[in-house]
Amino acid sequence: MRRTTLSVCTCALAMFIMVGHARAQEEAEPPTRIVTATSFKVPFGADRGNVIAFLTEYFMPLYQLNPNVRNFRLLNHRWGSDAMDFLIIAEYDDLAGIEAECGQPCDDYFAQHEAPEEGEPGYEEYREIEDAFTKAYQNHHDEIYVTRMDRAVVEGQMQGTVGPVPESDD
Repeated sequence: MRRTTLSVCTCALAMFIMVGHARAQEEAEPPTRIVTATSFKVPFGADRGNVIAFLTEYFMPLYQLNPNVRNFRLLNHRWGSDAMDFLIIAEYDDLAGIEAECGQPCDDYFAQHEAPEEGEPGYEEYREIEDAFTKAYQNHHDEIYVTRMDRAVVEGQMQGTVGPVPESDD
């Protein structure tokens, strides 16, 4: 008798927990992503090519290889009021991802792409592109945003519903 009562109570408790968990998931906040935006200006001329060279070899790999970065874009101005604008957009699952180390992928990359030291071959060229980047980046602006993924379109795919969410009949 005790075994049967214990089994019935265990099953009832398990069902109660499963229903409660399902309701909690339904009522939970929709998934979000954290988006960082860094903007800066890169003047036209010889320095622009140097800034892009530094971005490509020494700056962007920190985003491109980082397992915490879900999406990454480097945008340069195409139309509008200021043709010098550059924007770096990175998307993370949570705030902790912004501060998390890149780890092995970046360690491996930079072990193969070390910046030359003074006196080594390529040092002058490196200093030229680093100085151009530093000059352009010195007045950058950083912002952090949050986006609900149920409102997003990713690679042409709607992540939630279009328009208002229909009310349930519960």
